[in-house]
Amino acid sequence: TSGLSPLGLCLATPEKTVRWCTVSSHEASKCSSFRENMNKVFDTGPFVSCVKKTSYIDCIKAIMDNEADAVTLDGGLVFEAGLKPYNLKPVVAEFYGPKDNPKTHYYAVAVVKKSTDFYLKDLKGKKSCHTGLGRSAGWNIPMGLLYWDLPEPQESLQRAAASFFAGSCVPCVDQSSFPKLCQLCAGKGPDKCACSNHEPYFGYSGAFKCLMDDAGDVAFVKHTTVLENLPDEADKDEYELLCRDNTRGSVDEFERCHLARVPSHAVVARSMGGKEDLIWELLNLAQEHFGRGTSEDFQLFSSPHGKDLLFKDSANGFLKIPPKMDSWLYLGYEYVTALRNLREDTRPSTSKGECKKVKWCAVHHLERVKCDMWSVNSDGKIECESAESTEECIAKIMKGEADAMSLDGGHIYIAGKCGLVPVLAENYKNEGEDCKFTPESGYYAVAVVKKSSDPDLNWNNLKGWKSCHTAVDRTAGWNIPMGLLYEKINHCEFDKFFSEGCAPGSPRNSSLCALCIGSEGFPGRECLPNNYERYYGYSGAFRCLVEKGDVAFVKDQTVKENTGGNNPEEWAKTLQEDDFELLCTDGTRKSVEEASDCFLAQAPNHAVVSREDKAACVREILDAQQVWHRQGLQPFLL
Repeated sequence: TSGLSPLGLCLATPEKTVRWCTVSSHEASKCSSFRENMNKVFDTGPFVSCVKKTSYIDCIKAIMDNEADAVTLDGGLVFEAGLKPYNLKPVVAEFYGPKDNPKTHYYAVAVVKKSTDFYLKDLKGKKSCHTGLGRSAGWNIPMGLLYWDLPEPQESLQRAAASFFAGSCVPCVDQSSFPKLCQLCAGKGPDKCACSNHEPYFGYSGAFKCLMDDAGDVAFVKHTTVLENLPDEADKDEYELLCRDNTRGSVDEFERCHLARVPSHAVVARSMGGKEDLIWELLNLAQEHFGRGTSEDFQLFSSPHGKDLLFKDSANGFLKIPPKMDSWLYLGYEYVTALRNLREDTRPSTSKGECKKVKWCAVHHLERVKCDMWSVNSDGKIECESAESTEECIAKIMKGEADAMSLDGGHIYIAGKCGLVPVLAENYKNEGEDCKFTPESGYYAVAVVKKSSDPDLNWNNLKGWKSCHTAVDRTAGWNIPMGLLYEKINHCEFDKFFSEGCAPGSPRNSSLCALCIGSEGFPGRECLPNNYERYYGYSGAFRCLVEKGDVAFVKDQTVKENTGGNNPEEWAKTLQEDDFELLCTDGTRKSVEEASDCFLAQAPNHAVVSREDKAACVREILDAQQVWHRQGLQPFLL
């Protein structure tokens, strides 16, 4: 019975139901328990129904065809599901570790018995145990790592693997085509090498059992597999990990001794009409009622029917994946690159250490114009890629579609959270030929007003005035002043604090877009966080002050850069530095020259960011470019 009340039956409508896809009879049993227990607690929804298929690929197809809504996949299958024609996207990630420090990754490891005497370089001719074909820890990572050692020509990765290992169990392989890859599997009849728990050596626990039973010499699993299957410390000590540097480590040393860091399993859904909000609502409620230590009747992260059913047993909960994050962003550049190399079965055209050029990401057409000039004068070292926003550029760098860009401190923080690293900091002071050896000292974030403005306008009396900001999430224009104001007003409704403003990146209907003017000839681009908005950036926020606003949040050099004839544009050419003053946090005003005694905070310099794998190359090429252009070897100023 379903356990639904009459009211629940009335409301068990398709739009409130998540159809969960299962791949075995054991999973179907757990799904049925999941459905019944959710119905007991939430008789008005969200509801779960169960769809039974025989493999993950069948589930991916079923979701694409709107016959199911959700399934949990490992990283390799998240990648597969994101490709055409499926076009699925990850919507919820499993997390591991404590709730106050959740980890959305795990480590792929190679486990061996301590009694054996071989290393990673010695795997040729050994017997191997894998979680399944196309799975991250069990196939993609080890085969990607061993890629260069596999025999050529590589007509087929599976055929190459069959030649490399003496024998294997790789569930999901076509047994008739590659019998050697199913040789060690323990399933009987049609269940031998099956892509489900019907094969005893399927999945993490199965691959480890293959090693425990002495069927294989090495098991490719995740870092928690040994601990989950051998709770006894003494038994655990019978196993070791193979490290990439051809040493060994204890099973507790996975952070040092692993094959790769792998994104955690994720729930996927259709990109369009995929019920992602309903799926999150369902799983969020489920983890509250059936997560770790919450329920005796039903447990989300374990099952009497078997291990790793629907979700991984080692998961501690779920995190919602941001709506704009597709499968490539979720999986990360290095992992996607490994998968693409394996999938396309081709070796990269350039070696990993080779550094030929940098693809620079330019935000909007004005940056692109300057980038194109740089590219022409760079001797082929710089190429240009465009994006409409800073966030889009960050995403392109993460995906490998671009290599580098310059960011403000606030965006550097966001980029860091996305796995990018700072490469070089900008230097704003002319220190002569030795400026490259000068430590970067940052700049001052300041609040600028017109000297002729109402004398009552000061830092302690900003409420109701009109504000001008470089952009939302920028350091001097937003994070610093809004952070200081938050300490005073204890809320984030800044659109109600200022009467009007221009803060590019704010919601279009916000009062903080009211002063924005967009671009001549491009209607509808007002308040965008790029150069389509003429009040965007430092000079833009200062122009907003000159033409419409009462206070501008910029950096200490902004006034000087736009006064005294330094900016020939019509709006700025007659402005003088003495026409403006700074607001100090003690409620006084000071001249622009006194920024070191009248600033909101000291901010870090803007910096160039890149992916970790490209950082050294970006640094090398940019160092050469700035020397080249500084010495006048090219008629172009960076």
